[in-house]
Amino acid sequence: MQEPPKNVEEFLKFQNWDYWPREICFKDNDIWVDTLSKIKEDCSYASIYTHLWENVPRIYDALVIMESRLEECSTLVENHASKIFEWDSIISGRGSQEKLERYKAFLRKYQKKKMIRFSDVMETKKNIEGCNFSGFKTNELTLLPRHLDAERIYLFILKTHNFDEKVLKIWKTHFLSEASIALLHDSFWWWFLYKFKPDRANQDSLFDRISESYVTLFMSIPPSRKDAFFQVYPDCLAQAIYATFQEAFPESSHLFNDEFKEDLGNNICLWLSGLKPQRGFWTHWKLKELSTTTIHGTKKTAFKSVRDRIAMSQERIANTIDFNMVEILKKPRAYTTSTSKEESRLTRLTTKSHYASIGPEFNHVLFNIGSQSPLILHYLQMHNLASISKGPRKPKIKLTEILQEPPPAPTYRDIIKEARREFSRNLKDFRIEKHRINEEIKLLRQRQERIDKELDRLQAKATLKPYEAEDDFQKFLHNLRCEAHIEREFLASLSSSSLSSSSSSSSTEDYSCEEEH
Repeated sequence: MQEPPKNVEEFLKFQNWDYWPREICFKDNDIWVDTLSKIKEDCSYASIYTHLWENVPRIYDALVIMESRLEECSTLVENHASKIFEWDSIISGRGSQEKLERYKAFLRKYQKKKMIRFSDVMETKKNIEGCNFSGFKTNELTLLPRHLDAERIYLFILKTHNFDEKVLKIWKTHFLSEASIALLHDSFWWWFLYKFKPDRANQDSLFDRISESYVTLFMSIPPSRKDAFFQVYPDCLAQAIYATFQEAFPESSHLFNDEFKEDLGNNICLWLSGLKPQRGFWTHWKLKELSTTTIHGTKKTAFKSVRDRIAMSQERIANTIDFNMVEILKKPRAYTTSTSKEESRLTRLTTKSHYASIGPEFNHVLFNIGSQSPLILHYLQMHNLASISKGPRKPKIKLTEILQEPPPAPTYRDIIKEARREFSRNLKDFRIEKHRINEEIKLLRQRQERIDKELDRLQAKATLKPYEAEDDFQKFLHNLRCEAHIEREFLASLSSSSLSSSSSSSSTEDYSCEEEH
């Protein structure tokens, strides 16, 4: 048996590869030559250029394709435009008529309403006296004064509440429904007639339609949202009516005071829920700027006659021309227009403080939890459906309401503020008295040192010149009496000046105390 190779040389001899690498001989030499020539031909510049020209897309091809597509679209548009006014062919078939109605409904749904804003020069009545109710119409809502849009007013009220985005999206559909819009229109005009221009017949007709609109709105709200929605809706409706009055009659804004808001809110809440809201509920309304600003954010101009405007302009010109340069140079700060601390302090938000006295008087009333709201009850009576509500007797609960508010009295904040003032005054008096006593002690010590020195001198002189020492002693006593009289006058003047400075400083401390609290 032959031994295996021990190194590379023996392995090559064993495989008959002693001469390596050897020349390779291809069996199909002609085929390989032909393939090599084809590769050389395909790799030439002319073949590569031709291949790229035929297969790679060029910029101009996109333009050519776009032009051809535009020509096709132009032809289609021309064909469509030629048929667009052929109404007979459009409305001849039933299907085309239905499509046309769908198009109209789509346009009505997504058509944007234009915002109407009134300039100050427009001839529109901006007060209560210049407005009249045009009369009740059965199948048509009476427009709001000055062409106000109820939807815009509702959206303005919703914006002031800062509701959650998801809640606002759901509730907006209920607030802007036909029934809710009708409630705002009719409630506004009912309150206008009731408060300013009574008309019993129109008020009764409006109240009938208000009850129908409320029942429609009540039935349209899903049961899962009813409680949450109708906890907010009466207050929002009252705010919307108040905003409409402010927006429609800016010259009569003085009539829409706190009493007006209280009566309006009580009336709306009693209509819708049968319950009176808490007294002063309108303090949380964010509508204080409506007296000077519209719901669109523009400033209202105050109503002034021509005579008043001329007088104001003359007064302004006189104030700008007539001035005393000497006074300005003496007190330059008095003529500056910087914001005072008092004005900045008034702009801060203040929290409510209770009276430091007995609270309000309460009264217990019975409330039937199974009865309907006045509007729903009126609707049932109008349609002779009052018998439906008759059923098992529902229990009544006791509700507590405020019978009488307490009389005005100092609040706890006022008492605390006065106590702080008194403490600051006492502290100032203590510091003044302490300073006065220290000054007296200092004067007494200086005087005692001077007396001791003088006595030592006189004692030493008495041993040498007794007669002269006696005269000096008499003079010394006279000087002491004069100095005592001068010191008493000085201390009296010091105490009076300290009292005057303490009063001024106490007033500044009172001011700073009020500013801090």
